[in-house]
Amino acid sequence: MNTSVNQIFDWSRFTATVRKEVVENKRMLLFSIIGIYGLLTLIMILGNLITPQKDFFTDPEVYHIPQIIVGSIASLVVCIVASLAFKDLKTKPGRTHYLTSPSSTLEKFLASVLIYAVAMTVAFFICAQLADLTRIAALWWFRSDSFYVPGPMNFLNSIAETVRGYDEIADAANITSYMSLVMWIGLIANMGLFLMGSVLWPRLSALKTFAALYAVQFVVFLIAVPVVLCVGDMEAFARWFFDFMTGGTFSTSMTIWASVQAIVFWALAWYLFKHKDVVSLKWWK
Repeated sequence: MNTSVNQIFDWSRFTATVRKEVVENKRMLLFSIIGIYGLLTLIMILGNLITPQKDFFTDPEVYHIPQIIVGSIASLVVCIVASLAFKDLKTKPGRTHYLTSPSSTLEKFLASVLIYAVAMTVAFFICAQLADLTRIAALWWFRSDSFYVPGPMNFLNSIAETVRGYDEIADAANITSYMSLVMWIGLIANMGLFLMGSVLWPRLSALKTFAALYAVQFVVFLIAVPVVLCVGDMEAFARWFFDFMTGGTFSTSMTIWASVQAIVFWALAWYLFKHKDVVSLKWWK
């Protein structure tokens, strides 16, 4: 028996695991991509119909709005798709088939990350470009002086355009902004959060993760409000808050907080997945 074989990560086993995951879930992946394409096509056609004026697409103040919309949709869709990464853990037969396959735990985890986080994010932006071309093909023949159909848009920079919108708001408020960096780190953190949710709650993972997220935010709000109200000098607190928001401390704090979230969520996703077993879904077993 050859004991020198790498039982943690082997490239050939990893690629075989990726192929196996794609083949076994090709219909769901295909329907997901078609659904993303259909949703984006509908939004883009309706958006062009609602805003047919040429000035809307040529005005430098608003020309990036379509990219902002697509970037916002990407932030949501990427998280929902990530929540499907470990759907095979829903049932005992599914866990048996998935967890006992001839590949290491790390290979299974990385294969799911590659397919449901990385590849589906790339697929989203490909769908966005195809949806934009479909909009042009569907509306091109109806263009006139009163109905403008813009040419192809570059949605590969939609996240950057979304950040630009936030940066313009931040600049108007005199906030030193690192929003570009914060938003990218935040997107990675959200992927980790929904991957973790997929391990914890394979059934209805996206809904349960959203519910848990908003529940935590609500509890924090309930704690924060009384603390703020108990502050004796509200005027002094308002001045401190304004200085915090308009100084470099806010941007630095947001960057650190987003980075900590990304590290914690991805580490927990890996830890919880590594400790899953066939018998029970409970994370502590």
